[in-house]
Amino acid sequence: MSATRDFIRHYSLYIAVLSLLLLLAVAEPWSSRWLEFDRSLIDAGQWWRLFTASWVHLSTNHLLGNMAGVALFAYVAGPSLNNRLGFALLVWSVSFVGVGLYVYADYLQRYVGLSGALHGLLLVAPFVSPFYGRRMAWLFLIAIVGKCLWEQSPFYDDMAMLDYIGGRVETNSHLFGAISGIVFLAFIKWKRPEAFNESE
Repeated sequence: MSATRDFIRHYSLYIAVLSLLLLLAVAEPWSSRWLEFDRSLIDAGQWWRLFTASWVHLSTNHLLGNMAGVALFAYVAGPSLNNRLGFALLVWSVSFVGVGLYVYADYLQRYVGLSGALHGLLLVAPFVSPFYGRRMAWLFLIAIVGKCLWEQSPFYDDMAMLDYIGGRVETNSHLFGAISGIVFLAFIKWKRPEAFNESE
């Protein structure tokens, strides 16, 4: 029982995120109807959709893929982001992606999914995790940025996952997520340098 309590205490933020994703999936189609990014409804005043679209998904496969991403984030970050810093990162990345898509992706009418924000979370996690040194953290950053640049190239097919997740991959959400992570890293390097793991 003690081990279980310790696990819950050290990973409560991640457990809460996974629980919320499951709860909203059970509440479909109501949850998507009220929470998805819908440009026309945002223009009509439903601004909360900028911040809630990340929490609903196209399909079960889409949901499971993003839940696996949350589990990977929890594995990499460990207890180091199970705190106010981790919550701030989550809120920042979700918000940056939603607002970024609204302002800069004017072609986009509808959007759902956590994958954009996950790019930011996974970019930051190894820099503050006690389990990874700076070299590994920089490899994470290079891999994520490289993936986003590849997705912006003409060689990437954003319809390749259509049959699996039920829709097109919105690559700009991944780009905005990665940018949100880089900005967050710069901010905490300036304001909270002690949060960084400086080991090799």
